[in-house]
Amino acid sequence: MFDLSGRRIWITGHRGMVGSALVRRLERENCEIVTTERSEIDLRQQQQVEDFVSGARLDGVIVAAGRVGGIAANDRAPADFLYDNLMIEANVIHAAHRANVRKLLFLGSSCIYPKYASQPIAEDALLTGALEPTNEWYALAKIAGVKLCQAYRKQHGADFISAMPTNLYGPGDNFDLDSGHVLPALIRKAHLAKIENKASLTIWGAARRIENSSMSMTAPMRWFCC
Repeated sequence: MFDLSGRRIWITGHRGMVGSALVRRLERENCEIVTTERSEIDLRQQQQVEDFVSGARLDGVIVAAGRVGGIAANDRAPADFLYDNLMIEANVIHAAHRANVRKLLFLGSSCIYPKYASQPIAEDALLTGALEPTNEWYALAKIAGVKLCQAYRKQHGADFISAMPTNLYGPGDNFDLDSGHVLPALIRKAHLAKIENKASLTIWGAARRIENSSMSMTAPMRWFCC
């Protein structure tokens, strides 16, 4: 168990939905939260990360930073999602190792598991099948981050671990219909359909649509094939 009392903990990506939630949670602990702005450090630049970490006297690191987006964003910019996330995690994890940081938590994603993994998903399902093609570039980067933590743990005995959040939703989420994730996008679509009195709404990835004559949130909804 890692005692947070008196520790200096760097939360990367502290302005994102997950990072900001972690900041709020750790504010209740007896630890010092360390944050950095994008204007101060580009986490994709190794030397910038090395320079910061080497002098920051960190006890722990939480890797919550990364390029994130929904189905459309992943499909439109696969190289950006793969490159940016690979560089961020590699730079931060390696710098933490070189600075002898005692504990590192890398946040991955449930999308690292095969598209057709058995439910509920077991940890050993990793790398047993093809990924969901709409976000495989992001998933591949996250798999690399998980394996990087395992490699530093195996080779150097570093206390670096990973956690895989599932579909997230909460304060600070992205409700943009083009770049947002599934849950906030669905919520916004339903909200817009209601206030605009639309007869239907479109859900990506399905051959169906939802129709309701009044768009009442309490009225029954019926499904039909398009």
